[in-house]
Amino acid sequence: MSSHIRVPADELRLLSSQALEKFGLRAEDAKVAADVLVEADLLGIETHGTKRLRAYVERILRGGVNTTPTITVTEKSPALAIVDGDGALGPVVGTLALNEAMNRARAGGIAYVGCRNSNHFGAMAPYGLWACRAELISIMGTNASTAMAPWGARELKMGNNPICFAAPRRDGPHFILDFAQSVAARGKMRVAAERGEAIPEGWALDAEGNPTTDPDEGLKGFVLPIGEHKGYGLALAVDLLAGVLSGGAFADGVASMWGQESGPQKVSHFFILIDPDQVLGLDAYYAQIEAFAGRIKGARPIDPAKPVLLPGEIEAKAYAEREAEGIPLDEELYGIICALAKGELRGSVPTH
Repeated sequence: MSSHIRVPADELRLLSSQALEKFGLRAEDAKVAADVLVEADLLGIETHGTKRLRAYVERILRGGVNTTPTITVTEKSPALAIVDGDGALGPVVGTLALNEAMNRARAGGIAYVGCRNSNHFGAMAPYGLWACRAELISIMGTNASTAMAPWGARELKMGNNPICFAAPRRDGPHFILDFAQSVAARGKMRVAAERGEAIPEGWALDAEGNPTTDPDEGLKGFVLPIGEHKGYGLALAVDLLAGVLSGGAFADGVASMWGQESGPQKVSHFFILIDPDQVLGLDAYYAQIEAFAGRIKGARPIDPAKPVLLPGEIEAKAYAEREAEGIPLDEELYGIICALAKGELRGSVPTH
């Protein structure tokens, strides 16, 4: 078993950027994508951090990513725009769309930017964090390759379509809630498979629709939605805003990043940004959210040693610790990243 080492965030950004550039991305796009991956690692979202770098490289090599895209922004109104990613790497599309939505929200108070023809764009918490730093509230989501069956069905037709809500704070960690609509993300199942560990009951069904604790069988089958039919409905709602409203691919029209030989995934995303300064004024908004946070955190905990937490507090703690001490990485993963930065292909990627 590999041991862990601590890698400074700046070093990891540089290595990741160099790797993506070595395998064909333009320098500016490689830097943008590296920023998204490392930010996820800093937040403690390791399943969507630099662990994804090898898979991104594989997609580039298979022709699944357009390394010289012409990304277009079509304005529908001052508050509305559609981004066509032209098959670019997802973090490149997502970062451009976030900036577009933030600029429009600053100008008019609120904005919707839909994205089509993109690829896997990493965790959403980094985008939410950047919106918070700009003092904007955000609601964002993405569709994903098929992982769930419609409630009551046994056929893969939809992704687990994550959504993120983020709101800035002055006197505490930003409120950031980023979650997929499955009981557990497929990334966690892949980690369990790599470690040879069983997954808890209730995470997944096998391809025949039977409950399973085998992560490999779960990955071949279906993940289960949170809250049963409620998670199923929420996943559909995300796809309505991401795939349907952007004019992009939706449901089982989104391709897998794992077993597909070539071609873009055609992932769709959306970003809704709200400027609280134009709604309440910043001082009034911050007074409101701190009163809100105080009321929730003031609830008497079941266990006095475990105080009530708000979404984003655990991630903020991880960020501060990892920024100061370095990001913990498996030595084997670090070796793969260093090799990729030299243009050497090491490591393998999942097939499902």
